[in-house]
This record gives sequence, C-alpha cells and structure tokens, in this order.
Amino acid sequence: MNAKLKKALDYLCVVNNVSAGILSHPLDESRTKEMFKFLHSIGVELELQAIRRWAVEKQWEKASIKELTDLAHKINSGKRVVINYPGRLGDKILSELKSM
Repeated sequence: MNAKLKKALDYLCVVNNVSAGILSHPLDESRTKEMFKFLHSIGVELELQAIRRWAVEKQWEKASIKELTDLAHKINSGKRVVINYPGRLGDKILSELKSM
C-alpha cells in the first residue's frame, strides 16, 4: 500500500468514530471524503484492494468496508463527491502527506 494512503487511513481511524462506521457521522464522512479527494489531487491512487485489506486487518464490519471502498472508487473515477462540512482536516496532516 502507498505510504501516503496508509498514513491517511491511520489518521482517519484516530479522528473518526470508526466503531460506528467511518462514514456514519456527517463530520466523519466529510473528513473522509476530503482526505480521499486530497490524496487523489496529489496523485495518490486510492487502491481499492489495499484499502479493503487494511480495513479487514482493522476488523471493520463488511458494510463499513464497502462504504469506504465505494467512496474511493467514486473519487478514483472522477465522479462528483459533495463535502457537506469542508475544512475538517488539519493543515498539519495535509502538509505531512504532501512532504512524504
């Protein structure tokens, strides 16, 4: 898995409520969408199989894994993704990911 993608997923696990599903809360959903769009914008491929394997290793529920990989696929495909609450990612994580 790409190191930037792994770092981003690990970060989302810390700041989002993953026990309820990473996309279950509107702010968590916005943060995840924003992170995936950011990664895509800096040329990081959202590797669906790698994301799936990572989530399985973290023992996520199947529905949550599907939501996450569906979102990644949508962004990889260039489809429109609406972020209802933008600006939820800190500048620190964004600059760390850029500098990797």
